[in-house]
Amino acid sequence: MVNRNFYRSFLQRQKGAVAIEFVFIFPVLFIICYAIIVYGLAFLLVQNFTYSSEEVLRAALVCEDCETPEDWETEINTIANIRLKKDDADGLLIYSPDSLVWSSDCRDASVPEDGEPALDGIICEVTVSAAPLLDGISMPGFGKLPTLPDQLSGKASLLF
Repeated sequence: MVNRNFYRSFLQRQKGAVAIEFVFIFPVLFIICYAIIVYGLAFLLVQNFTYSSEEVLRAALVCEDCETPEDWETEINTIANIRLKKDDADGLLIYSPDSLVWSSDCRDASVPEDGEPALDGIICEVTVSAAPLLDGISMPGFGKLPTLPDQLSGKASLLF
């Protein structure tokens, strides 16, 4: 005959085992979920910055009086000042932090740089960048998880 007290005492000894296992498993699951969210937001921002750069360049295509790289850069800067405003509901950005910066660079493409082939026209590049929306959290023994760059940026170029 089986002793019922043995089974009852065995079950009572196992009551805290689930809580102890949870203490070890929860931080790992939390870090994985947090990393998925942080990396997802970082990729979303990079895609949005790239899209914004492309749209600024597309809007500059309508300039009929632009002949020199300086003319194109002035046109691009005018459009970017309008479309890349902070806290603008009609703007291109879904997230516009205080750290948002953008830059444009137009140059003559017929002068090759660093082994690039010579092209006919003017090439303009627009870069939009900002700090990440969420930062990593510090884990003892592991450091900052997940690690992200200080600035997320999107870049687009167009040959006029």
